[in-house]
Amino acid sequence: MDDAVFNTAVEVFKVDREQGASELARQALKIMGECAVTCSAVTTAELIATLEQRVQTLKDARPSMAPVFNLLKRWKARLSTYADKELKQARVALAEDAIELIKLSEDAVTAVAKNAAGFLGSGKTLFTHSLSSTVMALFRELQGRNVQAIITESRPLNEGHTLARELAKLSIPTTLITEAQIGLFIDQADAVVIGADSLLPDGSMINKAGSYLVALAAREEGVPFYVCCESFKQRAEEMGEPVLESMDASELSAPVIDGVMTKNCYFDITPAHLIKGWIDEIGVRLS
Repeated sequence: MDDAVFNTAVEVFKVDREQGASELARQALKIMGECAVTCSAVTTAELIATLEQRVQTLKDARPSMAPVFNLLKRWKARLSTYADKELKQARVALAEDAIELIKLSEDAVTAVAKNAAGFLGSGKTLFTHSLSSTVMALFRELQGRNVQAIITESRPLNEGHTLARELAKLSIPTTLITEAQIGLFIDQADAVVIGADSLLPDGSMINKAGSYLVALAAREEGVPFYVCCESFKQRAEEMGEPVLESMDASELSAPVIDGVMTKNCYFDITPAHLIKGWIDEIGVRLS
């Protein structure tokens, strides 16, 4: 993977709004695994230097997403262990390390879903926002257990439509609403179960914009709000202050009007006091 191919992959990675944070972290590892095997280098030292630079580029591309940072950090930590290896051996080993970490991430998501399903139980109506691979795994665990879903469109790209199609395949009765209707439907849910792109040290979370509004509505109606995500999403202090990514305002299809600024911030922060519990691969922690 030469510089041009890598830079193209980074640009695609940077603007990807179809995959959630966990999936993007695994995508980052896949890119680095391919880089390890194919990037130009004539010595192991040169290979390691190139890979270190590219890891940093991928980290910087999605600053809101802790699992991208955390999994790449784990992979990068292994680079120095191969400094004395022959180039070919180092390439193979680093590609295998990427595959191993991808599997670790996938297994964590599976464990989160099982823990959440066991905690929430059957016969529930669950409310969710955005498209989370972890929450989707939860619904798969709950298939055939008399569960219903209320989901938002999650504008502007409407990833909720994709979730609706996936839930229909599972024969889970689903109500699809706009974000403007959150307050009208939240009281019909037994619980809110939502994914996260990052968990902050104080227990608050970064997720798709609109998550905070769901949490506020849930509090008003007495509906418990649970965050469902693997521990890789814990934001490390070394990441610095959280950055809430914004995307091109043209996605909103808003008219261009002199004196009017259109904003398209993709993420918001839900404070810890609005969260009833956090479910990860280890178990359930209630507030």
